[in-house]
Amino acid sequence: MSVASLAFLWAFLSTILYSVLGIVLLLVTIVVANKLFRLNLHRELVDEHNVAFGVMIAGLAIAIGLIIAGTISS
Repeated sequence: MSVASLAFLWAFLSTILYSVLGIVLLLVTIVVANKLFRLNLHRELVDEHNVAFGVMIAGLAIAIGLIIAGTISS
């Protein structure tokens, strides 16, 4: 294998690793927020159809995703 193909393989594998790491950290953050604030995500979103709560969780996911992306890319 040439040096260029090894560099590409390394970049590809590190991208996959960091993507999985970012998704896991995002899910852990949502679970911690659920426990910390004593929320019941399923009840609020599915049973009560609370749109405002869904928007809040989406905002949290976007914010944490941006923080994780910034941290991983630095």
